[in-house]
Amino acid sequence: MIQRLSAFVSRNSKFIPMATTALLVVVAYLVGSIYFEGLRNPQVFLNLFRNTSYILISAIGMTFVILSKGIDLSVSGVVALTTVVSAALLRDGWNPWLVILLVILIGMSLGLVMGSFIVYLKVQPFIATLAGMWFARGMCYFISDNAITIDNSTFKILGQTQLLIPGLKELADRAGTPAPYISIPVVISLLLLVAAFYMAHLTRFGRNVYAIGGNQQSARLMGLPVNRTLLTVYTFNGFCSALAGLAFALFVSSGHGSYAPGFELDVIASVVIGGTLLSGGSGYVVGTFFGVMVLGITQLLIQFIGSLSSWWTKIVIGVLMLAFIGVQAILANRKIETKVMDPQVTRRRRQRLAFGFGSAVVLLVLAMVFLPKLGTSSPGSTPEAECEVVPFRKDEAASLIAEGAVIAYNRIAGPNCVDEMYAIYPDGRVTGDNGVNVVEKIVSQADVELLMATVSDEYSWFGNEIRDSYHHPCRQCYAHYLIVSRGGQEKGATAVDGGVDMPPNYSLTLSVIRPLLPELNPAP
Repeated sequence: MIQRLSAFVSRNSKFIPMATTALLVVVAYLVGSIYFEGLRNPQVFLNLFRNTSYILISAIGMTFVILSKGIDLSVSGVVALTTVVSAALLRDGWNPWLVILLVILIGMSLGLVMGSFIVYLKVQPFIATLAGMWFARGMCYFISDNAITIDNSTFKILGQTQLLIPGLKELADRAGTPAPYISIPVVISLLLLVAAFYMAHLTRFGRNVYAIGGNQQSARLMGLPVNRTLLTVYTFNGFCSALAGLAFALFVSSGHGSYAPGFELDVIASVVIGGTLLSGGSGYVVGTFFGVMVLGITQLLIQFIGSLSSWWTKIVIGVLMLAFIGVQAILANRKIETKVMDPQVTRRRRQRLAFGFGSAVVLLVLAMVFLPKLGTSSPGSTPEAECEVVPFRKDEAASLIAEGAVIAYNRIAGPNCVDEMYAIYPDGRVTGDNGVNVVEKIVSQADVELLMATVSDEYSWFGNEIRDSYHHPCRQCYAHYLIVSRGGQEKGATAVDGGVDMPPNYSLTLSVIRPLLPELNPAP
């Protein structure tokens, strides 16, 4: 059995990283569905694609860069620059389609310039693209220091249009539930994925990229257009970065230079976890898709758990990157050793490789099984019983807004059955109250301005119909009540972690709010 497994692994070693990633996605989602009923909803699954569409777009371009044995650190800067340029030009009354064309040309131009430095001046890709990132970030703040809200009907339509899925719509109608939908950025990302698959595996350009990544000197000796191909790769990546920036702008309806911090690391991690070798010449675009899904499902599970910090996403992704880089190194060493070792030694090496691969898969599966249990044993938690359903503190929130707060935020339940009220004021003062402890914190006015741009009522995801209480999708989930004062109007929204009725952009809004809040000890 072991010999057969090792032989199978040996014959299909190039597919192992991608297959492992795909298996991890399936196992993680199935295990999560067992623990959390909300994950079984089709809309929650489709939200994976919506929340990661801009990452997938950028990761597709990065796949070609890494396949060519390069790297591009400028993608986060280009994404931020795209949001700022789009928002500024739309504010000045430019035609939205002309804006889209212009920002894409800007992204491609930056990619071409960085590629020229790499190809003709022999600058290391790390240095050239790092300079590109800082240039793009600097241009963001040169254009505007403050966040710019996008208030354009075309962009609103592109960002908020819900595309129904015919088959799922019929099932939803029979069950009496809202019809599942996807957004336009999701469609764009999937179409780009298909086009990239064709480019990588069915065109001469794709074959050239693989050859250059495998051995650039050999590719030159074979007469392949190395310089032209590399320039095309970085230009295409610039196109993907700008397109990802547009998708992100549609997602947040604003532009700011601080957007997408560390975005390039998420993109590179997705490509590596998807099975593309950092040494170049090996990998698949489809694998990148699964790598992005790993990132999305990890974020979703942590959101459903509720009690875990968002930094757990970085921890999990870091561990997975180390695991996959290790597997890649083992596979690369095995290819070299096979050429110089006798059959007996090679057979033993294959057996150990099969055993190691099997063990790695088992450990990854066990990790995803037990991940939902992390953080549930903290003092004061109630794992055996749900928190008492209490009404939102709507009157108190309204009084805080009347006193001058721009945001009032009530968080209820969670692992410690909390009932916390926070208020954020325009001068940067932030207060917190859980019925026992009252704390205060001072943040910068710039942070408040960025937050207000994120929760702008122009996004149309705040509604006037606010629930008084909530239902429990899981024992560790938080319920949220948010009221915002903007332009003399007050609007709010309610949601529960992992709930199928979470308004669009609500998760993003909470990720911006939480770092500004003071720490509160749970009420006894």
